[in-house]
Amino acid sequence: MDQWVIVDTCMWASFFAKPGSSENEAIDKLLDIDRVALIGPIIAEVLSGFRRKDQADWIASRLRVTHYLEVSRDDWQAAADLARELASKGHKPPLTDLVIATVARRMNCFVYTTDPHFDLIADLKRYWPD
Repeated sequence: MDQWVIVDTCMWASFFAKPGSSENEAIDKLLDIDRVALIGPIIAEVLSGFRRKDQADWIASRLRVTHYLEVSRDDWQAAADLARELASKGHKPPLTDLVIATVARRMNCFVYTTDPHFDLIADLKRYWPD
């Protein structure tokens, strides 16, 4: 079985705004082979980017084809541990990024992102399209 790929918010922004982009092509391929996974914070970030409720509702219905990964109490605690670890090195990534990384580690998923905060997490599996 192929491993799931958590697609970060920045990649969805390109997917929806730039139909011919490489990000759009990569996410389309991942969707076609049923490898896309999301967590609640990503869904909230993506949907909050649409001004009109009808647009957000339509996008939400499209995102339902992805795998939904629950964020557990242990994930939140692990995200806090990661935050402290990175803060001790002078870094303060957003909470959403910490939670994505934590769930990806637990679920052995890849993360598809161009966000440089994820470069700070050495053992995170990143997805790079061919």
